[in-house]
Amino acid sequence: MSEQPRYRSPLRQHLKMWLPPLLLSLLLALGLMTPVGQSMEEGFGLDTLFHLRGERAPPPKVAVIAITENTAAYLQAPARLTEWPRSVYGDLVDTLDAQQVGLIAFDIYFREARDPAADARFADAMTRSGKVALFAFSMRRITNVDGRRIVADSISEPLPLFANAAATTAPFALPKVSSKISRFWLRQPANPPRWAMPAAALLQRAPDREAAIARLQELRPTQLYNFYGPPRSIPTIFMEHLLASPDDYADLLRDATIFIGYAAEYQPDQRDGFYTPFTPDTGLDISGVELAATAYANLQENSAVRYHLGVWFIATLFYAALAFALSNIASPGRGLLLLGLLAAGYMTLTYALFVQSYVWLPWMTPILALTPAAALHGVWRRVQIIDQQKRRLELAFGRYIPAHEIKRLASQPGLPQQQKLFGVCLATDAAGYTALSESVSPERLSQIMDSYYQAVLTPIRQHGGIISDVAGDGVIALWPHISTDKTWTTIEPALKALRASIDLFNQQYPDSPLPTRIGLHAGEVVLGHFGASDHFEYRAMGDIVNTTSRIENANKLLGTDTLISEACADTQSHSLRTLGRFLLQGKQHPVALFSLMQDNWSHDNELAFRQALHCLDLGDIAQARVIFARLHENSADSVCKFYLRQCDAISSQSTYKGSPEFVSQLTKA
Repeated sequence: MSEQPRYRSPLRQHLKMWLPPLLLSLLLALGLMTPVGQSMEEGFGLDTLFHLRGERAPPPKVAVIAITENTAAYLQAPARLTEWPRSVYGDLVDTLDAQQVGLIAFDIYFREARDPAADARFADAMTRSGKVALFAFSMRRITNVDGRRIVADSISEPLPLFANAAATTAPFALPKVSSKISRFWLRQPANPPRWAMPAAALLQRAPDREAAIARLQELRPTQLYNFYGPPRSIPTIFMEHLLASPDDYADLLRDATIFIGYAAEYQPDQRDGFYTPFTPDTGLDISGVELAATAYANLQENSAVRYHLGVWFIATLFYAALAFALSNIASPGRGLLLLGLLAAGYMTLTYALFVQSYVWLPWMTPILALTPAAALHGVWRRVQIIDQQKRRLELAFGRYIPAHEIKRLASQPGLPQQQKLFGVCLATDAAGYTALSESVSPERLSQIMDSYYQAVLTPIRQHGGIISDVAGDGVIALWPHISTDKTWTTIEPALKALRASIDLFNQQYPDSPLPTRIGLHAGEVVLGHFGASDHFEYRAMGDIVNTTSRIENANKLLGTDTLISEACADTQSHSLRTLGRFLLQGKQHPVALFSLMQDNWSHDNELAFRQALHCLDLGDIAQARVIFARLHENSADSVCKFYLRQCDAISSQSTYKGSPEFVSQLTKA
């Protein structure tokens, strides 16, 4: 079925064009607000920024004293660190105090009492120093009460002997991670909350403690690490080296904050290592004590990675708006180039903000998700624009050229060779057009004919017909590529719809009706563009067109309004009436014709009519005339009247002896 181009409102077109990218942009921007979206950006996007930036220098006056598997051998102490005498740590505090360090922070939990003398030695050293911070253990208990999950955090202080001797105590538990560490607690969850060791150390060294507390309270409870590089980027001194020659590290230790803890690759007591973006291929992870020192250094220089989800949301939508706009304002090639420049510019901005201001903007979602989406949308929109242009061509030229031919010309410019095919041809002619044109004004005639053509062309196109020619009051249409065994089943609905549409037109214009004669024929036809120079017409050519025109003209002599040739009729159909065989004007071979069955033409009438035709074939003119006369008297049938005239003409010819098959001569048609 032929389909005419449909008008689509600009608002609907814009909604269809821009609603999908808008929804996608909102979905991705909102996805960044979720824990999953943040985790993806943090796990890949933030790591990439660290790799692009590389290592950076830590602030001065921060160092780590690392206790390794070699330290026990140097001290001739047990391999299990929990079995060391506490006097070892007393000697270490005295050594560091002699180097005038600023603060000593132990990332070791001293929970139980051991050798009294050794414990007293450690406590005395801390008391004399007055600048030792001890690690407090953070515990979390999860219980179920009446089906509710209750989480309770508490802090377990070190041995009272040591807690009383220390300048301060603080926990340092990292947020729960599966493998990679990226955040640290600023305030440890507990009742009441406690400052974590990095913040407690910063407050311990702050000249104005109240101002330092106010600054820390403005920060998030958890902070993102701004790593300085691979493990041991914070200046690290092995404990055995320090004890052996402390003066070698005088410049590094003076007025520095020192973090002491386990940093061994293998420890019998625990495995204290964490994976970071800078973990090298050797597999050396960063130790817990270096993480504490890194967190302290970040707080000291205010360099912890900063981000804001609201800024993420706005940045993502702004990038999406630019990306989709750039991909659609230029050609596909230029659009891709502009998208590439936008992605490079955004990545440069993201990198610069991260390096210079420690501000983290999401880049994975904008660049890896929105950029390809914008590129695909730009290509898709180009396809839509081309499709709209084709539709406009169809709308503009659809009254002159079939829609499928416009599509072919749009995709394959040039006039092809004509096609030879089997098809059905229809010809119409409006009776009374000449009289109408003389009786009304040109403006009124134009209005009437516009409505008339609408009534004729619309059902033809709706049922798959192609308008081949429109001249004056006549129309020639074609149904190409119809199977010969389905000719009538294809054409019958179109013919009935056409007759109903014309009847409706005549009801709407009772003062200027245009009764229309129709002829139908089938056969081979050549379809294509015909013409020369700069003028071509898309039309059908061949004997089928001429024969169809002759069949349509035969309606005048037979007094019918529709004639169908045997080539496109179903001779067994009850919707058709047999009319006989006729030799059309200018033709050498007769054509069997049919018309649509009328309501006043009964089955008995049809049988009697066929009997009369049979009498004509046998040469029994008198009997044929009797039957035709009776039928005409009962039904006033115009075809019977035509045959009565034929019978009278034959009777006047003394030489007529009958023929194997009677053929009416329509030489005047």
